[in-house]
Formats: sequence, C-alpha cells, structure tokens
Amino acid sequence: MESIADEIVSKDVASRASAERLAAVLCAPEFPAAPHPTSLFPVGHWLLFTPTTASTELGPDGHPARPADDPYADLPRRMWAGSSIAFRAPILLEATVNRRSRTLAVVPKTGASGRLAFATVRHELSVGTEVALVEKQTIVYREPATANTASGAVPLPSAGHARPDSPKPSGWDWVCTERPNEVTLFRYSALTFNAHRIHYDVTYATAVEGYPGLVIQGPLLATLLVHGFVRTHPTARITEFTFSAKSPTFANEQIHICGRALGAGEEELAVIAPGGAVAVTARITYA
Repeated sequence: MESIADEIVSKDVASRASAERLAAVLCAPEFPAAPHPTSLFPVGHWLLFTPTTASTELGPDGHPARPADDPYADLPRRMWAGSSIAFRAPILLEATVNRRSRTLAVVPKTGASGRLAFATVRHELSVGTEVALVEKQTIVYREPATANTASGAVPLPSAGHARPDSPKPSGWDWVCTERPNEVTLFRYSALTFNAHRIHYDVTYATAVEGYPGLVIQGPLLATLLVHGFVRTHPTARITEFTFSAKSPTFANEQIHICGRALGAGEEELAVIAPGGAVAVTARITYA
C-alpha cells in the first residue's frame, strides 16, 4: 500500500481491441459502436493501467506481495469496495491516456469481522491537457478469513451450492437478469489482468478465503450496472457514477441489474442477489 505522500504517474492507450473484448464479455455486439462509436465505454478506463508486477512478485492471493514494512501486512484480504467517478470529457479510442494516482487516506477500523483498513485512492485521467475523469476508489483490507467471516452482510450458501433464483424485484423502472459463470469471470479477469485468485481458483476461494464459490468482480458488477443503464438510456451522457459493494455474489448465481429514476437526470441502480439482498448500490447522474 502506497504512503499517503506518494503519487504514481502512468501512461496507457485506450485500445479499441480491449473495448471490443469488453463488448464480448457483456454480450453486447453493438459496443463499442454505441453509444459513442469513437469513445471508450463509460467505465472502460478500468481496462487501462493493468498491473505489470512480475509473477514471481505476487503474493499467495495473486495480488502484488506486500512489503515487509507495510503496517497493514496482517490484513491480507482485500476488496474493491466502491468508486465515485466524475466524467468530464470522453476518452477517444486509441488515445494516449495519462493517469495520476495518489493515496489520500488509510483509515483503520474495527468491525464485526475484525480489523479493517479503508484506503482511498484518487485517480485523475487526462488526454493531452484535458482531464477526462476523476475517480476516488475505496479499497478495504481485512484480516485472514475464518469460518463464516467472508460472508459480509448476508448468510452465504454452503460450498459449491448457489443460492436459489429469485423473481424479478418490483419497484424498479427496468430490470435485467444476468447469470455470470466461471467463463465470464475468467474473461473479465483476463481482460483487466486481475490475478486475484478468488475470481478463478475455486479451491483457494473456498478453502483459504472462506467463500462458498468464485466471487464476481466488483468492477464487473458495476460495469453491468452501467451497461444496463446505457441500454435503457441510449442517448444519455453520464456525468457521474458512484457504486458501493455491500455483499458478495458468486459465479452461476442469478442476479438482477435494476434502475429507477430519482428525478431529472438522476437514477438509482442496484444489483439484487438471490433472496433479495442488495449486493451493490449505485447512482448515476446524466445529461
């Protein structure tokens, strides 16, 4: 984990090929041709700046190994808990993108599952001299898993048993039903070069981290939310997107992607897990 004073500057290219591969993961052949054929999908910047840590320098969970002097080295489990993104300008496909990243704060806390540390990281992406988006990302670091501590806010099924399907929830303006499977998770991890083993190594996910199955990536769930919004609002220009992960969802489970208007130019979104639990909350503002 970087110290608060550190700033990391990176450069990448908004690849059309990566955008087309994301379209394949989403089963959306119209992308990247829509809604803006020359621009990156709104959260497509998560395909950029993928990790370059050598395989020999990865920890047992697949993430880069922590340095010995890391004060939070005893909190090995991590989760992308959410992001708040302000979109200022489109990122054109094949454009060179610069990113400035800084850890703003690391806040230790104690919760029902033990000690935690909440890290807030700010990313600023620019094309040329123009800032395209600003994202504040929250990462939670947690203690090693023990029995029943991986569950988050809701009870989990036993290992290898997905929770039963639930009917589409009422009270939403639109609902899309998805069932991400092992192949979906693998392809998204490959696209983002995410080596976290909870997304592809079922033995590690269950035996080491205490989950009942492979965990669906938080940014993949957030991308499904944005995709659902774009499909139902094809001419909208998203100006802000915020999401927060509340509880995990697992491969082969049915999930509902939902949205409803809060007022002019604002919509509430959610991922609803089996049994009606809210797995992800989100909000979009748009023009």
